Amino acid sequence: MKVEYSKEFEKAVRKLSGKILASVKKTILEVKAANNVEELTDCEKLTGYNRAYRLRIGSLRAFFILQINGDTVNFEYLVPRGEAYSKKMQNNLRRKD
Repeated sequence: MKVEYSKEFEKAVRKLSGKILASVKKTILEVKAANNVEELTDCEKLTGYNRAYRLRIGSLRAFFILQINGDTVNFEYLVPRGEAYSKKMQNNLRRKD
């Protein structure tokens, strides 16, 4: 699949280091190699959204929007688990969905 990144996602990745950065890179490579969303590990479609998905990367959550054509993934956010399900994050995802 094709992969695109939002500015928020890129900024969050730049702050990472060590094992968690390696895990994020590995996950992105897995997404690029996958043919569809069902092949991804620790990936779930978010209930109440049309095209929003969540990837679990250790204690972080990566949220992405699957484009209508089904072969482009737009990574929107990379946040710690505690912030991932807040009202603010849900509203931001709902606007992009």
